[in-house]
Amino acid sequence: MTRTLDQLPYDVLFYIASSLHLDDIIRLGQTCHHLRAVLDERTLHRCIVETFPHAEEAHLARTKLVTYKQALQAIYDRRNAMSNAYPFSARVLKQGNAFLYRQGVICVQAGEMVHVSAVRAPFNAVELDLAIIIRPIMQSIFDSLGAFRCSMLYYGDEILSILVEADCRPNVGHIFAISTAREPPNSRRVIRVVPTTSISKLFVRHTSQYLYYGTHTGMGDDGHHKWEIFGAYLDEQPLSPATKRPLLLEDFHGTDIGSTVAFEIYNDYFYAVSNQGTFEVEEVDWTSFYHCVRFPLKNPALTSMETDERVYRRQHAQGPIHDSWTDLSLQASERTNEVMIIESRREWAQASSRQSRTFYTSRFQVRPHRSSRESSLSEEPTEALPLPENDLFVDLLDSTNKPNWMPTPPQYSWSRHPEFGRSETSPRSFILARTKFRAYSHACTSFLDIVEDERCCNEPSKPPCLRLRVGSQHEASLNFPPLNRKGKGRANELEPQFEDHVKYAQPPIRMWPPPASKCPCSKRLHAIINPPLASGPSHARSVTGVLDERTLVFMVKPGRSYGASDDTTLGSIVVIDFTRPWKTPDSTPSSRPPLVRYDSKMDLDGEEVADDYEASSWQWTPGQKSRCHTGTCR
Repeated sequence: MTRTLDQLPYDVLFYIASSLHLDDIIRLGQTCHHLRAVLDERTLHRCIVETFPHAEEAHLARTKLVTYKQALQAIYDRRNAMSNAYPFSARVLKQGNAFLYRQGVICVQAGEMVHVSAVRAPFNAVELDLAIIIRPIMQSIFDSLGAFRCSMLYYGDEILSILVEADCRPNVGHIFAISTAREPPNSRRVIRVVPTTSISKLFVRHTSQYLYYGTHTGMGDDGHHKWEIFGAYLDEQPLSPATKRPLLLEDFHGTDIGSTVAFEIYNDYFYAVSNQGTFEVEEVDWTSFYHCVRFPLKNPALTSMETDERVYRRQHAQGPIHDSWTDLSLQASERTNEVMIIESRREWAQASSRQSRTFYTSRFQVRPHRSSRESSLSEEPTEALPLPENDLFVDLLDSTNKPNWMPTPPQYSWSRHPEFGRSETSPRSFILARTKFRAYSHACTSFLDIVEDERCCNEPSKPPCLRLRVGSQHEASLNFPPLNRKGKGRANELEPQFEDHVKYAQPPIRMWPPPASKCPCSKRLHAIINPPLASGPSHARSVTGVLDERTLVFMVKPGRSYGASDDTTLGSIVVIDFTRPWKTPDSTPSSRPPLVRYDSKMDLDGEEVADDYEASSWQWTPGQKSRCHTGTCR
């Protein structure tokens, strides 16, 4: 007698379901009403959600702000929406000169005013007048202040870092840590003012307790400039001697943040990574490494710094790299909370004429710090680093060479995401000049580009349409071990062999929104994604953006003139949301989690109400695809 899946005992079905991926659980429940009812069980929901223990939805469920069923659906919805390039809402937020987006909060600067609000609660905003806040303090520092400029550097934990530059002291600045809380502590907006002796490639990272900033002003033993990291407390604690001295990152090469170096703070540690090995050109070399550095925020000293200069990156034999396409970032895993190195590279595979873009994921690794005794012992002569066997270039080495080589460590399928899948026979790519923004979401295993698509609407009087271009990958349902390959090709010309034998499926790359001629809401979305420029129509546009696990925020401005006017040029800020509006068990406003939408489309109970037409915003509603198909959408 044949048994169907819905006839299995519940305990057996629960055991099977608890070992499945979240996406498979949702799809299994969509096969029939009976399975959906069987899988609609709180213990199973909790079991699956806790496979993403560091996701924001899991935290909300543990604190009972939402149910585990809501958390499960929310995680699936935003992962599915991003990987399929089908967001839940889009809107033009406002205009400004610059913006910052982090932790679900957006800061928009327009002149001397900064507008701070949660992306999903725009009505509960805080307005900061920088002139009123900063001028009295600057006047107490300078006898003759004159004019000064303010630029936003970083936001986090209700604190906004502002760089203030006075015309009377060029290349010298002050970092203002400003509270963005509606009621700031001790009724003081300015938490701390940190003077800087240089602003060369200045960056800031901070928490609610510590502020760290870096400049490319240090001098190393090799005579090249190095990164210096400075620290300051943001609470009432006095500065420790270790914090007062800058931390020099010796042998840490690279100057372009986001391309060759990246800096972040996670779990009370400062992280730094570089994909550069040396300033010098090494004529004979085989392997490229990441240089990883980590130290605790409470003790920024050489004695507590952990490093690893030999985290495997790639073999040079894989082909040259198109450096203009290289992107480097640090992201935390929602599953393990590990810090991951995310790098996008466009390479000429095997030195051929064909370029391929691939997104690589590596674990951030450091060696435990050694005591002074262990360090002194390690300075004794050691064996030379290994070199490849049967390589003709080994015989050319002499004392002037400093080659790097490491055998390729075991590779895993999750660490490699090609831009195009095998099923795409004639994929369409965009040149660098048409790719205005690039990002990768480790949480959704998806890359997202904002591109100018001249084939979309093809109106000669208008610039090419800005569109989202999204590619994703996910574990295939059936994981077979790799087949034995036959052929005369060399082994390194074939697909890489992975230790885990897990197959990944890559759906075709998707473009969004559809052409404006498809339906009324597509035309409306084109007007949102391609907002009019304050200076009038222009075929030259610059796009800056930020992508996290849930939201894409980007600003469209006229093309750069590389002059002082760029800082004062207004741009339109667009918010693309990949999360579905949801409601909480307790509908009181004070208990709402930060993911809940607050706008005219939601009443106090979180129920959907009539969607009043607004040209600058669009929101998905049930039955959207069928209305688009019949042309009855708006």
